[in-house]
Amino acid sequence: MRRLPRNIVAGRACFSTGPSTSATRTKTGRPWTTLIVVTAASLIAGTLGAVYPPPPISILFPRPAPAPPAPDTPESLAYTTSLEEKLQSLPIVQELRKKEDAKDWYEIRPYSNYPEEKRVNHLTVGALRGPGKLALYPLIRAKRDESEAIIILHLGRGLCGHDGIIHGGLLATLLDETLARNVSGVSRDHNFCLTS
Repeated sequence: MRRLPRNIVAGRACFSTGPSTSATRTKTGRPWTTLIVVTAASLIAGTLGAVYPPPPISILFPRPAPAPPAPDTPESLAYTTSLEEKLQSLPIVQELRKKEDAKDWYEIRPYSNYPEEKRVNHLTVGALRGPGKLALYPLIRAKRDESEAIIILHLGRGLCGHDGIIHGGLLATLLDETLARNVSGVSRDHNFCLTS
């Protein structure tokens, strides 16, 4: 029996005169085209990423913040005034003030009348007070029956543990102070006893 040529597959004969010139051009031109496209895409993505960094990148590599100015300078006072204006115009503050049950709530600014001799020895009102830190007194909206409270704070870049991320210990301290206010209000008004 005679052997069949290898180019006969499944009953069909395949005839070839060698590689076609168009296929050769495509195969040899493809690496250069790919290299050019990948290089151009990398340059565009790198440029856009540098100009408009996405949030995860800006969290990992935040831009350095300038040092906070001294608290009594005109620059600090102007900064604090602009922060106060922004706080008063926050959508959440406006929404809370216009709610149907707004008359059931009251608004206070704790520590605003705190005596200076006590303020110096207080962490959040003394040592951590000023531009770049706790520049504003907290704004508290609380229900008259003390069942709910909403506390709005401004935390500056000088309070970061890692640049761009507020220090976890400070957040725990602020929670401690704000919850203590609620508990002391509840215990005073309702003879509530807190045990640990």
